[in-house]
Amino acid sequence: MTLLALFIAPPAQAGDPLTEKSAGRKYALQSRAATDKAGKKMCVSTEINDAGNQAGKLRARTNCENPGSLGSWETFTLHTNDKGSRAALRSEANGLYVSAEFHDTGSHMGMLRARQDGAIGNWERFELVPQGDWFALKYNFTEGGTSKDYYVSAEINSTGSDEGLLRARATGTPGSWEQFKLVEIPSASSPPTTASTPERKINVLTWNACSNNSKCKIYEYSVDSFTQAVTDWASQAKADVILLQEFCEKLAKPLEKKLEADLNGGADAWDVRFAPIQHQIGTTKHWAQKSCAKNRGAYGVAIAVPAENTWYNALELESPTNTERRTALCAAIQSWAVMACTAHFSTGGEGYDDEDRNQQKAQAAFLAEKVDHEGYRAVFGGDLNATPTVTPTGSNLPVLLSLYHTYKECDDPLNRATAGNSKLDYLFAPPSGAWSGCTVGTTAWPSDHKPVWGTVTLAAR
Repeated sequence: MTLLALFIAPPAQAGDPLTEKSAGRKYALQSRAATDKAGKKMCVSTEINDAGNQAGKLRARTNCENPGSLGSWETFTLHTNDKGSRAALRSEANGLYVSAEFHDTGSHMGMLRARQDGAIGNWERFELVPQGDWFALKYNFTEGGTSKDYYVSAEINSTGSDEGLLRARATGTPGSWEQFKLVEIPSASSPPTTASTPERKINVLTWNACSNNSKCKIYEYSVDSFTQAVTDWASQAKADVILLQEFCEKLAKPLEKKLEADLNGGADAWDVRFAPIQHQIGTTKHWAQKSCAKNRGAYGVAIAVPAENTWYNALELESPTNTERRTALCAAIQSWAVMACTAHFSTGGEGYDDEDRNQQKAQAAFLAEKVDHEGYRAVFGGDLNATPTVTPTGSNLPVLLSLYHTYKECDDPLNRATAGNSKLDYLFAPPSGAWSGCTVGTTAWPSDHKPVWGTVTLAAR
């Protein structure tokens, strides 16, 4: 952070609409030392109603015996832009990253505030240091050639609005005031029940948009140009469902608005959801969302479905150790009895994350099982990073056999190339469905993958 920024730090803001479409893990931050009068553990809240340089301050002050009852003030997500060495906290209350405020003085020096709207910087990075079943948040403050580590404390002996205030200020061995626990907030476990539906035709598009790869032309696109590129392919495909990979979180809301403006349906016709790819945080069991460049939030996959969608779920794909943890995302279209899912598998082959491709094989088997929900017909696909015939080390059976065994692929048996000379992008539907008009885009530009689309006719159920 520049010296100038020390004195003109941006204020905390109310709700950031560009981060509200994410299906990633969400946490409450529980303090070990802070308890209520009954001895119940307290969780940290973001005080977004405070003003001035107090806006967005973090305080351990909410009973969290029941994590499912907590609201956005007590909800955080974890993010990383250094592959998990350190983590940033982002408040769900205002969509802003938590900073350690070392420009303040006195009792507020090092105060934690959710107020950073830009990219993750040094003020927003914390190391999670294990303390048995708890952990300490260690912050490194560097200025003028000096460097010093501080642990975050919950100031439980303060009074009034400073009671339980979180400050990076302890320098000794972490005690109970400096110990915290991340408590995962539960999400809805089952999609809504469906009714019988008639035969239905659905136009489905999948595209690896390459929005975070500087080698792709689309990386340099403005938000408006990016959403135009997706909408152009969606218009050509007459898409009802859009599956996207290599997508940046803060593009979801603008894309939703662009689809509603340019495609049939009008306002409130589309719902675009996002799920992050993650990195493990140090040696902990916690995972943080990988950051996109250009301050575009997290990096992962997205899905665009009709706006009736109310249930969506991120499926974390077990991935090779010390690599990106890949993901899939499903969204229920209840009136169609369709479960639409997008996925991005680990990169396989010599020199890549999954050299022997056995993890890809496991990801395919997991996806084949998890997209199946009672009463729903699964329509899914994405960038699976494997050709139809490639096999894992020690086997002569294809990596994607479990998917082909259970579902019908749009471009089978043509298997036209979608990335370079290889077919890596897929669309699947139930075997009772019938694909027609399966099309591979004429160009990959401005991405490095060609889009794939087709029409699936789903039998009545």
